[in-house]
Amino acid sequence: MELRFIFLAVLFIVTHIYSLRGIYNLFDKPYTRPLRRLAVGAHKVINILLIVFVFAFIVVVLNTQVDVYVTYRRFFLLIGAFMLVLIPKSALAIFTLLDDVKRAFVWLLAKVIAPSPLLSKLKNNVLILLVGYVVSGFLFFHTLWGIVYGRFDFEVVEQEVWFENLPESFNGFRIVHISDTHLGSFIRTEPVYEGLEIINSINPDMVVMTGDMVNNHAREAVKFIEAFQILNPPKGMFAVLGNHDLGDYRTWGTIEKPEPDIDSLLLVQRQMGFTTLLNEHRFVRIGSDSIMIAGVKNWGKPPFKQYGDLGAALGGRADFPFIILLTHDTSHWRAEVVPGPQISLTLSGHTHGLQFGFSNRWFHWSPIQWKYPEWNGLYSEGAEYLYVNRGFGFLSFPGRAGMPPEITVLTLKRGQNPNTLP
Repeated sequence: MELRFIFLAVLFIVTHIYSLRGIYNLFDKPYTRPLRRLAVGAHKVINILLIVFVFAFIVVVLNTQVDVYVTYRRFFLLIGAFMLVLIPKSALAIFTLLDDVKRAFVWLLAKVIAPSPLLSKLKNNVLILLVGYVVSGFLFFHTLWGIVYGRFDFEVVEQEVWFENLPESFNGFRIVHISDTHLGSFIRTEPVYEGLEIINSINPDMVVMTGDMVNNHAREAVKFIEAFQILNPPKGMFAVLGNHDLGDYRTWGTIEKPEPDIDSLLLVQRQMGFTTLLNEHRFVRIGSDSIMIAGVKNWGKPPFKQYGDLGAALGGRADFPFIILLTHDTSHWRAEVVPGPQISLTLSGHTHGLQFGFSNRWFHWSPIQWKYPEWNGLYSEGAEYLYVNRGFGFLSFPGRAGMPPEITVLTLKRGQNPNTLP
């Protein structure tokens, strides 16, 4: 964590210097100098406020005796303050770099060909910088909205998934899928209650939670037991453990990992009403038909550990006609599930959609897709499907900018998807 803060500090200084260069270049004309002084002054005020906030924050944190998970959560505010300043400045710095590349290209062109009024005009054109300033302003308010409001703006995503091998009795079966609740990140219980009340109003047949219920410690979830107890779907509630639940983390200010209190978390989840699947499976029955719900402990690519055992979870029943697998890390699907026995539907989370990007009916984009090809929504490989939920809670960055917390309603349908018919 210390290295992360050092990296952020260095990045902040570099982007600050380069974004200031962009301001000086943008307001280069004599008649724009007052705007330059205003913009530079605003940058200085923002930097001073941020520095004062950082020092005041450190003093408060170091002199307040609270539970370690509360201290962990408080550092999110520091990250949020940095990101609120860093993201817009980074955008302006990038556009300033593009403008410098343009200027260098025009200068080289003038040397190779010959100087001309057109090239001189092109060199001094500030359109790129102006666009950068607009984008920077947009990203500031986009990030601010995500911190103030976006992290609690639950979105219900309805998704039909069609299977030719779905038992007839399960046609229309509805599953609410949530993931990455990160309950220790919530200061107040009210937002969690609001999200769970939305789930309750959907009246699903089953609820599943695909890992990372907590940030670090089981006690983060204790005050939410009563909230989860309002859920009572007729076919039960199932959960698996993610990397945070299993202790793949480092506590603030330490190097060694503490022993994860998994037994305590399992007790809390049981009190909430969840059946936690630890490399095992259960059957859900309607009449004479049944489907398998299998769940594995977290299986991730390094630096995350591979606790999950798919073979053990299926328990010698890999040939069962219809299997739903709960696995926290989406990378598990491509690595082991697709090459292995046929699993009709895999449900995952983990990516959070990076809690930053753009997501709407027509367009989904987040930098997280550069690391996780399957990062949000429905994917398929032959007759096997994967759904990735972008998360109910938040971690580190105390916001969700363009990536609202998700409550997924999956409706299982028997037959071939009519939208894919010729």
